[in-house]
Amino acid sequence: MLIEDEVHGIIELPCYIQEIVEHPLFQRLKKVHQLGLVPWALDKKANQKRYDHCLGTYKSAQDHLKAIERNSRYEPKLPDWCRRAVEIAALLHDIGHGPMSHCWESVCDYKFDHETNALACVDCIFNDAHNRELVSLRDDAGGRGVQLVKALILGCSDSLSFPMLGHNYIFDIVHNRRCGLDVDKWDYLRRDNKRVNVLNSDEMDFDDVFLHARISADGQRIEYRYQDYHRIYRLFEARSRLHVAVYQHPLTCALDEIFSKAVRRLAPELMNLRSEATDWLQLHDENILNIIKVDPDSIYILEPQRMAEIPPSESSESNVIRVQRVIPGPWEAMKSDKAFAFFGNKRKKRPINRCKKQTMINKCYKLQ
Repeated sequence: MLIEDEVHGIIELPCYIQEIVEHPLFQRLKKVHQLGLVPWALDKKANQKRYDHCLGTYKSAQDHLKAIERNSRYEPKLPDWCRRAVEIAALLHDIGHGPMSHCWESVCDYKFDHETNALACVDCIFNDAHNRELVSLRDDAGGRGVQLVKALILGCSDSLSFPMLGHNYIFDIVHNRRCGLDVDKWDYLRRDNKRVNVLNSDEMDFDDVFLHARISADGQRIEYRYQDYHRIYRLFEARSRLHVAVYQHPLTCALDEIFSKAVRRLAPELMNLRSEATDWLQLHDENILNIIKVDPDSIYILEPQRMAEIPPSESSESNVIRVQRVIPGPWEAMKSDKAFAFFGNKRKKRPINRCKKQTMINKCYKLQ
């Protein structure tokens, strides 16, 4: 199966990946916006779906894994079943997202976790599996393959009932809790910026971080070149700027609040729905927008220009939405140097202009 992707070009899917992609739980992601309400708030072109990002993360995991193996002299070789687990974890890492992606977490008062919700999706997909490779991951050695997929999505090996025997570095690929450099960020930063066009090509120059990394001598982690240190900072700088300009833009946050309140008023029972439920497949953006369209405030989602920005001093008035955010600067978002493992010539480590400054947002919008 071949899929044309706007970031990666043609992505070739083997039969076992195709079976996952064709599963109803994965197809549902075609109806979940990657950037939530951003297409309504800021830019209609930013309407990419979680489906696209998950496929892109799968391809990014393949590229990263091939690169670190090519750049290393590490033995033993990663077993095929582990390689498949990494690829599938990348593919399914966001399968548990609710409608409008991260906005749904706000709807549910942050009692909804899309990664935890993904685990039941993984079980369901593997329970329905027919392909030999998927059945092997499910049934061989007590289901170690499915165990590993779920652990990689969570970014934590503590739940495994078996040792990784020198291959712990794979936990730095999909969800890197150690230093935050992972293929999830590598894909969504490229994908999102391609639509919103906030950053230029120089500001997005961090591919070499992933393409020139290597496996550490003990197989416990991934190491990065000293000469890519500035590119690592650039990645976190790009993420920070997209948070300011797009993800946490005041208008985006205001629509999030309108959406959240409307769902809580009209369909509070949906806040408790999880992926184990048969109704989960119907919990997507289009259906939720149809439910809340009878709410009088929902007109502001379709026509945000109706909202008037007012001074914060007037925020005590009725029908006012106040948006307050503190967005960390890139140096604060980037973990300390001790979280990273480096190799190569330290003298090639370029100095960076460390921005510690937070972005403070305090905006008010009056609903006319």
